Amino acid sequence: MPSEATRDAHVHRMSRRKMMKGVAAVLGAMALPAKDAPASVWESFFQKNFRELSPEELNGVLSRLQKEYSEKYKKAVTVRATPPVEGVLYGYGLDLSRCIGCRRCVYACVGENNQSRDPQIHWIRVLQLNKERGVDLEEAEHYYNPAKVPEKGHFYMPSSASSASTLRA
Repeated sequence: MPSEATRDAHVHRMSRRKMMKGVAAVLGAMALPAKDAPASVWESFFQKNFRELSPEELNGVLSRLQKEYSEKYKKAVTVRATPPVEGVLYGYGLDLSRCIGCRRCVYACVGENNQSRDPQIHWIRVLQLNKERGVDLEEAEHYYNPAKVPEKGHFYMPSSASSASTLRA
């Protein structure tokens, strides 16, 4: 049986950095969807990792999605990754005086911007406010569900979900 000193001399020394890189590579490979996975699996994966793709990887993904959707819908489908126009910022504008609380703006935003569907994430939230109290954001109701809107005695105000969520915090 070799001595402890002899055994230690043969042990491969690895830096912490090399070990962490190895672990990251293994975990990254385990997290990748299978090459023949359906487009929906790849879509959710690449929504999170899109910016890190090389041009070759991006072309492969686009080709695979285009082929799968063309077969699925039995029509020629084009899938592109058009970059944003430099210097152009987007936003939304809503006429607050016309809001009746129907939340159509919320679903239009989800449809236009291809937001998350499972779970649903809405970046616009419509607040229901009591007319007697006025614009009292502390008392605003986010989760109203009357049979018909506008509900008597209330008015409505769309806001971004990030600012609305901080109201309750």
